[in-house]
Amino acid sequence: MDIVILDLEWNAAYSRRLQGYINEIIEFGAVKCGEDLQVKSVFSCFVRPQVSKHISSTIASLTSITDENLEEGLPFMQAAARFKRWAGDCLIMTWGTSDILTLIENCRYFGRSERVPFLKQYLDLQRYSQVRMGWGTGTQVGLATAAELLELDVSGMDHHRAQDDSLMTLEILKRVYDKEAVGAAVDVCDAEFYRRMTFKTHYICDLSSPLVEASHLRFACPKCGGESKRTTRWSLKNKSFRAEFACKTCGHPFAGRLIIKQKYEGLAVNKKTFPLPEIQEPRDAQPGPLGQMRLEMPGGVGVLRFPAFDGLGVTHAFSTRLGGVSEGEYAAMNLGYNRGDPNENVAQNFKIFCEAAGFEAESLVTGAQDHHVNIKRVGLEERGIGIWREKVWESVDGLCTDVRGVTLVIYTADCVPLYFVDEEHHAIGLAHAGWRGTAAGMAKVMVERMADEFGTDPAKLVTAVGPSICQACFEVDEPVAQEFLALPGAEKFVTLPTETDRKYHVDLWECNRQFLLEAGVREENITIGGVCTMCESDLLFSHRRTRGHRGSNCAMLALK
Repeated sequence: MDIVILDLEWNAAYSRRLQGYINEIIEFGAVKCGEDLQVKSVFSCFVRPQVSKHISSTIASLTSITDENLEEGLPFMQAAARFKRWAGDCLIMTWGTSDILTLIENCRYFGRSERVPFLKQYLDLQRYSQVRMGWGTGTQVGLATAAELLELDVSGMDHHRAQDDSLMTLEILKRVYDKEAVGAAVDVCDAEFYRRMTFKTHYICDLSSPLVEASHLRFACPKCGGESKRTTRWSLKNKSFRAEFACKTCGHPFAGRLIIKQKYEGLAVNKKTFPLPEIQEPRDAQPGPLGQMRLEMPGGVGVLRFPAFDGLGVTHAFSTRLGGVSEGEYAAMNLGYNRGDPNENVAQNFKIFCEAAGFEAESLVTGAQDHHVNIKRVGLEERGIGIWREKVWESVDGLCTDVRGVTLVIYTADCVPLYFVDEEHHAIGLAHAGWRGTAAGMAKVMVERMADEFGTDPAKLVTAVGPSICQACFEVDEPVAQEFLALPGAEKFVTLPTETDRKYHVDLWECNRQFLLEAGVREENITIGGVCTMCESDLLFSHRRTRGHRGSNCAMLALK
């Protein structure tokens, strides 16, 4: 049987039919070989977009594919049929399962069937290679990283183009190939295969679930290994259960975190212990400059603003810990629901902060942030969503509007808030950029979205990077660092490990600034607030400083 190594490129496109995003395939690339791994033929085909009019500039920059390239492409179902005729009866391999999931998504959308017509036998070459090379399967090894680890010369290949990536994958296969081992790892693409592939892992967020066993809730003392007793109630934060414990033998106090995932194969239970966090009391602050921002204290409520935004026709703010009614680790201006603080406290804090900062409390709207780059345009009908009304959107990390009477809100506690003001078209945007969103170009995506929605000229856009973790505090391990090192100009925002500091450090502020510049925003129209949530953790909530025992800050932006 022939082996076909397939690679796809796709573009995140908003579908009005789905009222959400679809990864629309824009290029097929593949190589066919026999069991001797000698190339028989190659396949390359552009796919003409049917959902989105244009590919995003981020994808265009990453792949070098242009809208003009795609004009002569085939509609997806025709491209799939042509590929099927070329591939014949074969074993399909891809590097990771994301290509297969995207194929299923496109077949479901365009062909009304989640069955892929040419998929009979399949091998996840990424997982196979990681097992064969002893790299483990705890984290996914990227294609370029695998080639580097195997010391392959891929200098003549264009990474992030489908055909070259398929050829690169073939070179990896040659290094790890074993006919019997491959045969044992092949999946027959039957109904059970599709159920397993499309099964969505989800978190157990209710301890009364019959799936939760008593043993899941027990923690051993990290100091002596003895049995411990729980000393606080369980709280649910970010899909993990947390509580404090004390050892029955040595008395050692510690915190425990429990994450339970329902996977296709069954439950995955992850338990970790941590030192108890040191919770700082909010400081007695005085109004005045802080970094490139200004701390105001109307009625004892701490409000941070950008002087650069004065006179722009907007009301903007970033909350602090000062002036609210919450207590303990949430003291005092916690604006985050579902963190363990009573909802009535959070609601009261919103009202207090809005009155002090100059916002209409009923006008607030927010999305369900999950570290992606999806953006939602909102208007008067969305007022209250996520604050006073139930959240109705999944995966929305950015908001934009040109409607007065609507206040955009995003949550942060070390992640980066990005502010956008278009005076010419009376439009605004507000985005949440954690490290994933930053690396994925949220700053640039928002500029492009505002250009599409409102005709915004990037050169006239006024932007700001709000309070978030600084480079000195944001130390990361290699897998995270690699996401940034793969970006153009990485030397400007990634510091490599040294003999005295074995961690990488990433400057999220500078990375976002580079994306803004790339999007066409003028340097003089970018303000870096220069306020670190971790350094200023007695003024602002910091997730890292408190190991997750904290409330939430909010960024807010509205047209006057």
